[in-house]
Amino acid sequence: MYTTICMICKKEFGIPFSDFRYKDIKYNRNKHHVCDSCGKMVQDEAQKITGLTPELIDFWDKVLQSRSL
Repeated sequence: MYTTICMICKKEFGIPFSDFRYKDIKYNRNKHHVCDSCGKMVQDEAQKITGLTPELIDFWDKVLQSRSL
Protein backbone atom coordinates (compact mmCIF):
# COMPACT_ATOMS: atom_id res chain seq x y z
CA MET A 1 0.00 0.00 0.00
CA TYR A 2 1.24 3.48 -0.87
CA THR A 3 0.26 6.57 1.10
CA THR A 4 -0.09 10.20 0.08
CA ILE A 5 -1.70 13.41 1.36
CA CYS A 6 -5.17 14.45 0.19
CA MET A 7 -5.17 17.88 -1.47
CA ILE A 8 -8.57 18.73 0.03
CA CYS A 9 -8.71 17.42 3.59
CA LYS A 10 -4.88 17.34 4.01
CA LYS A 11 -5.04 13.91 5.66
CA GLU A 12 -2.84 11.00 4.70
CA PHE A 13 -4.60 8.17 2.91
CA GLY A 14 -3.48 4.80 1.64
CA ILE A 15 -4.11 3.27 -1.73
CA PRO A 16 -3.78 -0.51 -2.26
CA PHE A 17 -1.81 -1.79 -5.24
CA SER A 18 -5.02 -3.32 -6.61
CA ASP A 19 -6.56 0.18 -7.00
CA PHE A 20 -6.37 1.52 -10.57
CA ARG A 21 -4.93 4.83 -9.23
CA TYR A 22 -1.99 3.16 -7.48
CA LYS A 23 0.63 3.68 -10.22
CA ASP A 24 -0.46 7.26 -10.87
CA ILE A 25 -0.23 8.18 -7.19
CA LYS A 26 3.03 6.31 -6.66
CA TYR A 27 4.89 7.63 -9.69
CA ASN A 28 3.43 11.15 -9.85
CA ARG A 29 4.35 12.19 -6.34
CA ASN A 30 4.44 15.91 -7.12
CA LYS A 31 0.88 15.95 -8.42
CA HIS A 32 -2.07 16.52 -6.12
CA HIS A 33 -4.38 13.62 -5.33
CA VAL A 34 -7.74 13.31 -3.61
CA CYS A 35 -8.80 10.60 -1.14
CA ASP A 36 -11.94 8.54 -1.73
CA SER A 37 -14.19 10.49 0.62
CA CYS A 38 -13.12 13.90 -0.71
CA GLY A 39 -13.08 12.61 -4.28
CA LYS A 40 -16.73 11.61 -3.97
CA MET A 41 -17.53 15.04 -2.51
CA VAL A 42 -15.77 16.80 -5.41
CA GLN A 43 -17.60 14.62 -7.92
CA ASP A 44 -20.97 15.37 -6.29
CA GLU A 45 -20.28 19.11 -6.45
CA ALA A 46 -19.18 18.87 -10.09
CA GLN A 47 -22.34 16.95 -10.91
CA LYS A 48 -24.52 19.62 -9.28
CA ILE A 49 -22.73 22.46 -11.08
CA THR A 50 -22.51 20.88 -14.54
CA GLY A 51 -25.52 18.58 -14.53
CA LEU A 52 -23.30 15.76 -15.77
CA THR A 53 -23.64 12.21 -14.50
CA PRO A 54 -20.71 10.62 -12.60
CA GLU A 55 -20.01 8.44 -15.65
CA LEU A 56 -19.72 11.49 -17.94
CA ILE A 57 -17.49 13.26 -15.41
CA ASP A 58 -15.20 10.20 -15.35
CA PHE A 59 -15.23 10.14 -19.17
CA TRP A 60 -14.24 13.82 -19.40
CA ASP A 61 -11.52 13.27 -16.80
CA LYS A 62 -10.04 10.49 -18.96
CA VAL A 63 -10.25 12.65 -22.09
CA LEU A 64 -8.50 15.56 -20.39
CA GLN A 65 -5.82 13.29 -18.92
CA SER A 66 -5.09 11.75 -22.33
CA ARG A 67 -4.68 15.24 -23.82
CA SER A 68 -2.15 16.24 -21.15
CA LEU A 69 0.10 13.27 -21.91
